[in-house]
Amino acid sequence: MNKLKLAIVATLILLMAFGVYAAGFEGRYCELDGATTEDGEQVTGECYMYSDQYGELDGAQTETGESVTGECYRYSENYAELEGAETESGKTVSGECYFY
Repeated sequence: MNKLKLAIVATLILLMAFGVYAAGFEGRYCELDGATTEDGEQVTGECYMYSDQYGELDGAQTETGESVTGECYRYSENYAELEGAETESGKTVSGECYFY
């Protein structure tokens, strides 16, 4: 009887762990962290993950209020890297975002 209970508990733990992992990153946000334009202007905002690995900048802007567009690519459990991000005037933006 104890072995059966132990097997059931172990199975439930594995299923819950898989459920958390399977939920992934889709629908989550990450906050820009150290993002700057090519001339050093700070960029703030978030990236909305539309899939487990890729997201789109949301509300990102420079210190002077210029809009920033682009994507982010998740490369770890905590961070994603900006890809193809640029300001309205075409300045390249690089940096990362942190999942909170």
